[in-house]
Amino acid sequence: MAAARPARYTAALAVALLAAYVVVWAHVGATDIGRSDFTSTYVGGTLLREGHRGDLYSDALQAAVHSRLVAPDRIGNLPFVNAPMAALLAAPVTLLGLDVAYRLWGLLQLMLLVVAVLVAMRSAPWPRDARPAWRVAAACTALAGAGTFALLMQAQWSAVSALGLALAYREWRHDRMARGGALLVASAAIAKPHLALALLAFMLGWRARGLVKGVVIGGLAAASASVVLVGPAGIAGFFQMLTSSATRWDLDTFVSFIGLPGAILGNTAAAQAAGIAGSVLACTLAFWLGALVRRDTTRLEPALAGASVLTLLASPHALLHDLVLLAPVAVWSLAYAIRHAQTARPMTEAAVALGSWALVSVAGLASLAGGALALAHGGALPPGVVVTPALIACAVVAALATRKRDRSLVAHRALADARLAKVS
Repeated sequence: MAAARPARYTAALAVALLAAYVVVWAHVGATDIGRSDFTSTYVGGTLLREGHRGDLYSDALQAAVHSRLVAPDRIGNLPFVNAPMAALLAAPVTLLGLDVAYRLWGLLQLMLLVVAVLVAMRSAPWPRDARPAWRVAAACTALAGAGTFALLMQAQWSAVSALGLALAYREWRHDRMARGGALLVASAAIAKPHLALALLAFMLGWRARGLVKGVVIGGLAAASASVVLVGPAGIAGFFQMLTSSATRWDLDTFVSFIGLPGAILGNTAAAQAAGIAGSVLACTLAFWLGALVRRDTTRLEPALAGASVLTLLASPHALLHDLVLLAPVAVWSLAYAIRHAQTARPMTEAAVALGSWALVSVAGLASLAGGALALAHGGALPPGVVVTPALIACAVVAALATRKRDRSLVAHRALADARLAKVS
């Protein structure tokens, strides 16, 4: 079993980072709150609370409310592009002032992320003799990723998707296919359906009994609730806003695959085409990982880890705060690595699992530091330059781990067949 001392050091470093995130977040001023992503959530919730349903996604209407909200600041409108259910859930906090609502929403998202990590920690395949220090280290490290800092600073929605993924993983670990599929689809539909593209491909590739049924039920329930909430006009407005959202930001700000060609080619049609091709490739690979799990469900952890990374790469609109989707992934990946580590090298696979998560987090923090540098001195380190390649590397590692497990299984079965034939 892996030694506990490295786990304690890892946990201590993670706690220190998380504490630093909270301290910085606690000192965010009113101007920065007014320029955070939370203003779009506040605007969407306000409009729905005031009775705007079919015109919830009206650009002009959102801009007018946003302008009043951030006055006297004249920062441009950040449109509400989340799904209709997001506006319903956010409506109650709009009864509070923007500053208080921002703090409350950030704490709520952090709590949801903690729950997601704890669900993954309790569901992961830890060895029976696993030291408690490794469980603590996994949870702390997962919470201390760069995505958590971005989530807090922007008071974003991504923890909802992380929780949905963790709950789905728990259900699948207990062979409750339909419930897991329904939970994943329903949670994705609340705010960020675009983050579930490759995960949907993964489930289609898996084709487990009841899984497709759960996906259909969850999708129909979410779609019906959205139609009831905003009507056909609101749904049409949502899709119109969604399709135009990618042109509102520089492509190199995305951590998804499109960020890489965006950093090289700029905001061009060629970069958009390359991004679409990358999304299709990511979904195809996720489908293949699902097919591998269909052959052997003991590969669920590395395969679902790979699909989770690929779903970020496949998304047309994934930003730094969306990296929290990988927080529960980091937990079950470490548990799987420790359980399947070779006796002669107990730390190697654990180091790979932790190193992959650290690579993404360091890349994210470097990009955030580059953003601060850009504001101060004109330098920049866009996410598409550093985070996207890190995610690609992690997807490769997860795919290789899944394939390695597949080859080990084939060799084991061949040996068993040979022994059976010899006995016969």
